[in-house]
Order: sequence, then structure tokens, then C-alpha cells
Amino acid sequence: MVRRIIISLFVVMAVFSFNSARAQIMVVGQSNPAVDIQAVQKVVDQGGTINLKGTFDFGDKGRVNITKDVNIIGETDQKGSPLTKIKGGLWTFYSPLPAKSPPEAPGPKIAIQSIHFDGASWVPVNLAYSSGTTISNNKITNVRPFLIPQQTPGVGGMGMQHGIYCGPQISQAVLPPEKRIYTPDVFTGNLNISDNEIDLANENPTKTFGQGIFVVWTKGVTSQISGNSIVNCSRTSIETKDNYLGKDGSGMIIIKDNKIVTCIEGIPIPTPTTPLAILVGWFDDISGGLDPRRNIKYAVVNNAIRTRGKTSPGIVAFTDGVVIVNNAISSEGTEALGLGVYSSDGYIAYNRMEGSSSRPAMLVRPLKPLKGGNNIFVDNDLKQFKSSTADFVFEKDACNNLFIGHSCKVSDFGSNNSIQMTK
Repeated sequence: MVRRIIISLFVVMAVFSFNSARAQIMVVGQSNPAVDIQAVQKVVDQGGTINLKGTFDFGDKGRVNITKDVNIIGETDQKGSPLTKIKGGLWTFYSPLPAKSPPEAPGPKIAIQSIHFDGASWVPVNLAYSSGTTISNNKITNVRPFLIPQQTPGVGGMGMQHGIYCGPQISQAVLPPEKRIYTPDVFTGNLNISDNEIDLANENPTKTFGQGIFVVWTKGVTSQISGNSIVNCSRTSIETKDNYLGKDGSGMIIIKDNKIVTCIEGIPIPTPTTPLAILVGWFDDISGGLDPRRNIKYAVVNNAIRTRGKTSPGIVAFTDGVVIVNNAISSEGTEALGLGVYSSDGYIAYNRMEGSSSRPAMLVRPLKPLKGGNNIFVDNDLKQFKSSTADFVFEKDACNNLFIGHSCKVSDFGSNNSIQMTK
């Protein structure tokens, strides 16, 4: 017989599976912060599989901390779209940093699936500590930017806004800058971010640092970021930076089959080219991008990108050995860049560019200590990109690259670059 335990006046029901001795717990939302936050926190503290049904209200600052292995699953309709909704919250689902650094044990294994997060402040899913993560089939809307107290040069008061945040960096925001350091072995394991819908529309994009999916300071992760629909981000739609190889050399991040439409305007920091669609590699410590002991491998494949900002780049790479293949980039800005490679030893092939800009469709530019050399470019389709300068540019000191492609205007300011045109 199925045994039912009523907790908090019909809010929580524990349903024991016939196939497992461990309980699967159902929590029914009451649209009441006084009840919902406590009810969800109580079952998350137990771990296991948790089914959320109905609408939950976390108020302005409600939060559930995740410290144990947990699989949080919402209800879906016949098409698989999320029916379960969580309104509000500040870092609505959060896995906090361990008490000791480095951690004494691996972080929890976390899955968050099929939930509509609506109206969260700053970010609804913020996972700092995990040894295996799945975030899939969620919908994220109306994220309220969180105003940073410190004034930002050139911007003033700045709002922070994210859809999904994986890594420990944001959790150190309360520390002074000199104490914000990378901590190894905090975020590890498999990372799957797939089939989520993220809309980060906001009223003040030039003063809001909006990032759809952000992965930073992980260690040895095997990650797939795929099938997501991401729109209206005012800084970066997908950004994965300063992620480290494991001790055994393990780790790879694959970004594929995503659909991206950027904001028309974006915040002009840390660079004036904004908003970006996809950024991969090393940014806080650019030297990591050419360090074989640290530099995780990246593949950016089959993404459909529409950039709408005046200066928006489509894909930017700060990592040696990057693979960028079969992406479609449509640039609407008059000073937009389709694809920028600042690193070496990459394979960039079969990408398609569209747009009309004063900048090139593709650019190779060294950014010290990255050298912008020994890259291979094969059959990228630039016919639909109309540049007033050149279709493809090797800037000064970009050396020993190979370009094989259809006839187009190539400007070579580097040295020893091989340019082979085909009809």
C-alpha cells in the first residue's frame, strides 16, 4: 500500500516508489511565501527526488539552499512545457560554497528540471558548489536586475541579471576584489544545461549586466550547453570563461544547437562591443587560454545566432584549440563583427555569416599573451556578409594561419598566413 504522509497541511506529500526504498516527495505550491519557501527547503534538505506542482511564491528575497544530492522536477503539459511556476526569490535555488576551502568532499549532485521561474531577482538558478549538474527544460522570465551598490565607471549604478549561473565566482561578490580568488574542486563533474528558454528583457539594458548562461571557475567539467533558446541578454547570451582542466587533463565544454537573439542595446563594459552572443575562453586571466595545464577544450557547433546591437559580435574565442563549426550568424549592427578569434590552433569551418557592417565578417587579432596564430579556416560562407572594409581580416602579428575558402576580400596585415581561394 502506498503510504501518504501529510506535512504542513497538504503542502507536502511523500509518495514511496515501488522500485526504490527512497521517497519521492511531492510539494504542492500555495502561492504564499510564508508557506512555500519553508516547505520546499524542508524537502530539499532531505535530498532525493522532489516533484513540484502548482505555483510557488518566494517573495522578493526567498531562497532555497541546496546542500544534498537532489533532483527537483516540475510538472509539464502534454507538449513537455513547464506548468510548475516559482515566482520571485533572490538566488531562488542556490548551492552555497562549502565551509572549507578547498572542500573536504565533492559538492552535491543537482538536477533542476521543468520549472518556470518568473520574476526572480538577480538569478533564479545559482549553483556555486556541485559535483554533477543538470539544468534542463526550464523557462526563465522577468528576472529583476539586482542593483550593485558600488558605482561602475562609465555606467554609474549597474544592475546584475542572469538566467543560469554555474560556478563559485558570484558567491564571492560580498568579498573585496583582492580576496576573490579561484578555488579548485568546488564545481566539478558533468554539467548539462539543455532545452531551457531564457528571456532577460529589461528596461535599462545599457546599465544592466545581463547574461543568459554563465559558467565560470569550474574544474574538469564535461559540459554540454545545448538546445537552449536565449533572447534579450544585454551583455552575453552564453559565456563560459576561466574554466580549468582537471588534474588528469579532463574537461571539455560543447556549446551546440542553441538559438540566440541578443538585445538591441547592451552594457558597454568590460568592452564597448555589446551585446555579445557567445564568448568562450579566458578573460579574467587571459594567459589561461594558452596554458595546456589549465585550458579546457571548447567546441561551438551548429548554433543559430542573431545579433541586433550596433557593435555586437556573434562568437568570440579567447582559447587555444577552439573548434567553431557550422554556426549561422546574422549581424544587424552597422559596426558588428561576425566572428572573432584571438587565440591559436583553432579549427573554424563551415560557418555562415550574414549582415552589412563596417567591420569584417571574421577577424583574427592577437590579444597578448594570446597569439592569434596557426588557426585553420575552411569554407566559411561569407557571401551574404557585406563589409565596407574586408570580409576577412588578419590583423598585425596574426601569423601562420591557413585560410581556405571561396573568393572574398581578405586583408592580411600579419605574416606567413596562407590564403587559398576556391571558386
